Amino acid sequence: MIDNLWLEDGSLMKKNKNKVTNKQLVFMIIQAQIGVGILSLPHDVALVAKQDGWISTLLAGVISQVIILIIWGLCRRFPSLSLYQILPNLLGKVLGKFITLSYALYFMVTGSLVLARYSDIIDKWILPRTPNWITMVLVLITCIYIVGAGVTSIARFYVLVSPILFLLIVLISYSLKDANFLYIFPIGGTDLQTIFKGTKEAAFSMLGFELFLFIHPFVQASGKGKLKAITTANIFVTTYYTFMVFASLVYFETNTDIALTPEPLLYMIKAYSFQVLERTDLFFLSLWLIVVATSIANWLFLSAMGFASLFKKIPYTSFLPLVAGIYLVLALLPDQERDFESFNKFLGPSHYIFIIMIPFLLLIVSLVLSKKEEVNRG
Repeated sequence: MIDNLWLEDGSLMKKNKNKVTNKQLVFMIIQAQIGVGILSLPHDVALVAKQDGWISTLLAGVISQVIILIIWGLCRRFPSLSLYQILPNLLGKVLGKFITLSYALYFMVTGSLVLARYSDIIDKWILPRTPNWITMVLVLITCIYIVGAGVTSIARFYVLVSPILFLLIVLISYSLKDANFLYIFPIGGTDLQTIFKGTKEAAFSMLGFELFLFIHPFVQASGKGKLKAITTANIFVTTYYTFMVFASLVYFETNTDIALTPEPLLYMIKAYSFQVLERTDLFFLSLWLIVVATSIANWLFLSAMGFASLFKKIPYTSFLPLVAGIYLVLALLPDQERDFESFNKFLGPSHYIFIIMIPFLLLIVSLVLSKKEEVNRG
C-alpha cells in the first residue's frame, strides 16, 4: 500500500527500487548543505561579525539543528510521504498543489542562482574567455545524468565524492602555517547583536537539509535513526564551515584584507605551489566543481519532483530537460555582483517561508487536527 502511494501521487518512483541507507543519508545531507557558498562565506560573515565570524557560524549550526528538529517532527508523522504528498493531505488538493508549485519554483530560482555563481567563479578564475552558457550547459547535462538515475544512484554518487571535502580541508590546513592567530582577538569583541547578524549570513550557506523532507520515505531506518543521521551531517557541516571561516580570519586581517577579498579561501591557497602541483587554486577549484555539481543536482531533482507531483503518471525524469533549460535561462540573467545581491534579497524571505514557516505550520496543523499517517505494519 505504501509503495502504491508514490505511484498514485505522480512521483513514479518505487521505494523498493530507491532505497537509501542511513549512512548514505548522512552524505546526501552533507553534499546538499555544502555548495557554492563555501568560497564567499568567510568574506560575507567577516563583513558583519568581524573577527567573531566563526562564532556566528557556530550559532548558525545551532539554528539549523532547531529547524532540522521541526522538519524531522513533521516527517515522523508521515513516514512514507514526501512533503509534496503531505501538502494535499493536510491542506487539501487545491491549496496543496499551489504550495507544491511554489516549492518547485522556489527550488528552481535557488538552483539557478547557484548555477550563476558557479559560472561566475569559473569565469573569473579558470575560463575567462569561455562563454558562461557553455560551462552552465556542461554542468547541467552532468546533473541530469546524475539525477535521472534515481535516488539510490544519487546517494551512491554523493558517498563516492564526499572524500573530496577532506582534501579541501588538507589544502586549507597547509596554508595555516603562515596564519597570525592574533587576528582572531579579542574573542567576543563584537556585540551580540552583530554576531547574530553574521549568523544570518552563515545560516543561508548551510541550507540544504530540507532535502530530507523529500527523500526520507526512501531511507531504510527508524525515525530516531534518521534524526541521528541528519544531526550528524549538520554537526559535520557546522564544524567544516566554522573551520573554513576561522582559517580565513587568522590568515587575513579582518578589517582590511578579508573585507576586500570576495573568495578568501582561493587566495589563501593560491600563494602556495608544490613540485607536482603549481596552481593549487586551480586544483582546489577542480575539486570544488564536483561539490557544486551535487548541490545543483539537488535543486534540479527537487524541482522536477515538484512538477511530477502535479502531473500524475508522468515520471520526474521527463521534467529534467525542461527544468534544466529554465535553470539556464534564469542563471544567465545576473550579469554583475549587484544582480546577485538582488537575487539574494528576493530569496532571503523565501528561505524563511519555505524552509522554516511552512514545515512548522504543517507540523502544528497535523498536531492540532491529530492528523498523521497510519502505517500498516502487518
